[in-house]
Amino acid sequence: MAQSWYSIVEEEMSRVDDVMRTEVRSAYPELNKMCDETMNSRYHVVRPALCILSYYANGGKDVDTAVNTASCFEAVFEGLHLHDRIDSNGQVSGLKKKMFSKVPSTTKVIVAGDFMYVMGFRQAYGKVPKIVPYLMEASASISDAIFKITDNEHNAQISEQECLDIMRDKSAIEYEILMECAAKQAGADEESLKIMRECGLYIGMALQLEADIEDLFDDKASMETMITGYPTLPIYYSMQDEANGQKIKNLFSKEDLDQKEAVHAVTMIAKTDAVDRCRSMIKEYLGNAVSVIGKLPDSDYKSAIIAFAGNGVM
Repeated sequence: MAQSWYSIVEEEMSRVDDVMRTEVRSAYPELNKMCDETMNSRYHVVRPALCILSYYANGGKDVDTAVNTASCFEAVFEGLHLHDRIDSNGQVSGLKKKMFSKVPSTTKVIVAGDFMYVMGFRQAYGKVPKIVPYLMEASASISDAIFKITDNEHNAQISEQECLDIMRDKSAIEYEILMECAAKQAGADEESLKIMRECGLYIGMALQLEADIEDLFDDKASMETMITGYPTLPIYYSMQDEANGQKIKNLFSKEDLDQKEAVHAVTMIAKTDAVDRCRSMIKEYLGNAVSVIGKLPDSDYKSAIIAFAGNGVM
């Protein structure tokens, strides 16, 4: 069986799940089940793995520090992402209900997200207090980005830079922060901290671009970004197309877009160069990530991060 890119820290990864299930625990079974179900996301593997690898790649030696740092970040980020299950009208998005074995109410989703978020901070204060300022920085950026997204839903006049800013402030910031913080926990110098943050930025941007493409064109594409009017680069670039751009703009601007109309929009997007442009950007981001982390001293942990980025992420 082929080894995963993070096989060198597989034992620590298993401990992250164990720690989260211990620390993020309520007396109420349904709340615990909702929290557990958030750990089924593929990003639940990526973030902790990159955090632990970044810690060791910068000379960190303490397993407990590596595991607790990763699990605190994951609890906080998963808590924030639970809130993403709620649309701008205050309803649990129909497209995201599939995450849960039992469809929860909006109130339960909010409470579960808040619970995970607070438990992550509690664990951080108790076990790795130096990461708290990093958690706060990421939380502030993500909060601002959510407001930007909501204010720009169905905005066909949004700019390329605004889309890039949303990607960075909402998604890439997670990887910037956790990779820099892990290095800080390992005692890295200022230059190494800059390297890790820059590498995290490139990886985070590539991951989000890939997710935005998959939302429209995956085998089980939900087309959620089109239906909800969520501004992304694939949609932005398609709206600049001479032949189909205006039609796509008209559909993106529509607040009650149905599934059939979304399919029509995606069919037109496929005829533009939007996906090719985004794929080129992903390749460039990942190339930059490999290049910048190459400045660190050689180690198996650095090689694992390079393998992740060098193989096209996921």
